[in-house]
Amino acid sequence: MSDHDHCLQSLRIADRDLYLASLLIPNDYRSDITALYAFNAEIARVRDVVSEALPGEIRLQWWRDAISTSSEEARANPLANILLDVIEKYDLPRESFDKMLLARAFDLYDDPMPNQNDLEGYAGETTSLLFQLASLIAGADQSSKLADACGHAGVAYVLMQIVRDLPRHASRGQLYLPAELLKKSGAERERILNGEMHEGLANALSEMSALCREHRKKAQQAIHELPDNVQPVFLPLALIELYLKKQEKQGFNPFKDRAHLSQLRAQWVLWRAT
Repeated sequence: MSDHDHCLQSLRIADRDLYLASLLIPNDYRSDITALYAFNAEIARVRDVVSEALPGEIRLQWWRDAISTSSEEARANPLANILLDVIEKYDLPRESFDKMLLARAFDLYDDPMPNQNDLEGYAGETTSLLFQLASLIAGADQSSKLADACGHAGVAYVLMQIVRDLPRHASRGQLYLPAELLKKSGAERERILNGEMHEGLANALSEMSALCREHRKKAQQAIHELPDNVQPVFLPLALIELYLKKQEKQGFNPFKDRAHLSQLRAQWVLWRAT
C-alpha cells in the first residue's frame, strides 16, 4: 500500500465527512490535502485511543518532534512521511502544525471550556488552521480575506461537531460546551454527563446552533471573495446545516437519537456544493 493509499484509508475510517469532501477536491492538489486531513484526523482521535492523558501527550509530542525535525524515525511512519513531503513541497509554516498539536492537548483532559472566547480560540488553533493550511496548498495567498474565511469556517465546523458529538464527549466525562453558556442556559453539567436531556441543555444547544450559523454565514461571505481554485477547500461546511437540522427536530434527544447522515446523502450534498 502506498503512503497516499494509507492516508486515504485512515481518513476514511477516522473522519468520513472530510474523506468524502476530499474526493471532490481538484486532482491537482487532492492527494496533498488528503494527507493534511488524515493528519488532522489522527491528532483529533488521540483521546479515543489512549486510556490516560500521559500517553496522549506523548503521541502529540511525537508529532511535534516529527514535524520539526523530519527525522528518519518520522519518515518511517507512512502518514508522517507523506505529510512532511507536503510541508516541504508547499513550504507550509511548521509553527501552524505546532499550534494545532498544542491545542489538541485540551482534548486529553476533562477541564471545562470556560467561555465562548476560549472555545473560539480552540477552534481557531485547530480547525481554522486546518482550513488555512489546505488553502495554502490550493494556491491561496495570505490575506485578510483568507484569514476571515478560515477563522469563521473553523469555528463554525467545530461548533457543529460539538453539537453533533455531545453524547460521545459526555460518555467520557468531557464537555466542550462553555461553562459560561451552561450557567446562562440553566444546563447542569452532571446531568449532561449522565446522559440526561433537560430544558437547560436544549437551550444551550440552541444557542450553539445559532452561533454556528452566524460563523458559517460570515465564512461563506469571505469564501466568495477567494479565488475559485481555493473555494473547494471549504466544502465540509456544506454539511453543517444538515447536522444542525437533525438536532433541531422536535423531540430530538442527543443521547437517544443519532445525528447521522447517510453516506449517500452526504455525498450528494457535497457534490451539489461544488
